[in-house]
Amino acid sequence: FWVTNRPSFYFALMSVIIGMQLFLAGFVSELVTRNAPGRNAYLIEDKIGL
Repeated sequence: FWVTNRPSFYFALMSVIIGMQLFLAGFVSELVTRNAPGRNAYLIEDKIGL
């Protein structure tokens, strides 16, 4: 019995590939948002006049 002859093998392979892509997209977007220049610009300072 070859593993590649079963449809479940290809389903599992595609699931792993899609899962890795989703994980990496989330990881990269987290890095981008953490390094954003205006990340800690709070508007409350302007409103109460500190």
